[in-house]
Amino acid sequence: MKCKFYSLGELATIKYGKNQKKVEDENGNIPIYGTGGLMGYARESLYTEPSVLIGRKGSIGKVKYVEHPFWTVDTLFYTIVNTEIVLPKYLYYCMSQLDLNYYNEGTTIPSLRTETLNRLEFEIPSIEDQKKVLSLLNPIDDKIELNNQINNNLVA
Repeated sequence: MKCKFYSLGELATIKYGKNQKKVEDENGNIPIYGTGGLMGYARESLYTEPSVLIGRKGSIGKVKYVEHPFWTVDTLFYTIVNTEIVLPKYLYYCMSQLDLNYYNEGTTIPSLRTETLNRLEFEIPSIEDQKKVLSLLNPIDDKIELNNQINNNLVA
């Protein structure tokens, strides 16, 4: 598979989350995410396209992938992915391979800066090759999700 090197800054625009207080609504259906995961629900979204979520402060070690409308708080970055170069879920898998704690720039609270993230480099194949890779990985993710749902039902 032939690949080209791209910086994360070429692959995606990293955006800051925002305070959720004005949109938070217990009857909302838009998930609000922080670095620790789901924090609540909102009545409007911050972004509606597939995105890779990256911890900015606190729990910075893991990325999350979402395909639905969402809101992120200010401790969590979201990405606007350049889909001419990379598929959002493929970028998620690439970023999942990194230990983002290595890039920590905080002294007491783990922190990441956009400047640091934008310099990260990835080997990216053609869109067609990315689709082939995802056709192998997506069924595995689906099976894991189903197993997690079964486990959660058993616990309940």
